[in-house]
Amino acid sequence: MNDSEKRTLITEIIRQQGVLKDLLHHEQKVFADLAKRLWAQQETEKARLSRELHDGVGQLLTGLTRRLQTMAHSDPAVSELAEIAGLALADVRQLSRLMSPTILDDLGLKPALNWLCRNLFEHEAINYTCDVDVGPDLPKDISILIFRVTQESLVNSIKHAQPKQVTVTVKQSFNLVKLSLIDDGQGFSRDKITPGVGLASMEDRAKAFNAELKIHSSPEHGTRILLTIPL
Repeated sequence: MNDSEKRTLITEIIRQQGVLKDLLHHEQKVFADLAKRLWAQQETEKARLSRELHDGVGQLLTGLTRRLQTMAHSDPAVSELAEIAGLALADVRQLSRLMSPTILDDLGLKPALNWLCRNLFEHEAINYTCDVDVGPDLPKDISILIFRVTQESLVNSIKHAQPKQVTVTVKQSFNLVKLSLIDDGQGFSRDKITPGVGLASMEDRAKAFNAELKIHSSPEHGTRILLTIPL
């Protein structure tokens, strides 16, 4: 093979590499768009289930609670049943709100995250801070991503880490939004745990938005989760 043929071959290889690179980028974009649509469909389904809980089970429990409360005036033995029904109603309402927080649509990310923290930590011996600084034009799908990652992380922290302090920070600057979640709980070793559905869901959501999710943790040294989202 002479020099001319070698140059022609090299040029063709470079061209084919470029074609494959463009094809790979296109495939990645297609998969990311598909993942976003799937997450959007999930949120739509959660909203539907939330309405069914509120309008169906919630209304039935409301009627039952009021009936029992009325009966309790003449029969004190019914008071305990009325209290149980009231607790069940409160749990259904809470679940409905967490499945589809209308406050996120109505008031935006900052009030939604403050509300989430208040509800999750209300009955926990945990101090927390929630500092959110984002613009009013933050895309809805980005707000949902941040809310769901925060929700999953905080639930995991409460359930497994037994922290005394939790810090939630969201900052927007230029073309990035950064979510930081830090707790001083028990921590864990990534190589010694079996990743659950929650962690896998967070990672999948991050990939769909071309975001970077980092989880730093070690036993007895707490956990730090950092989500960086390009805009």
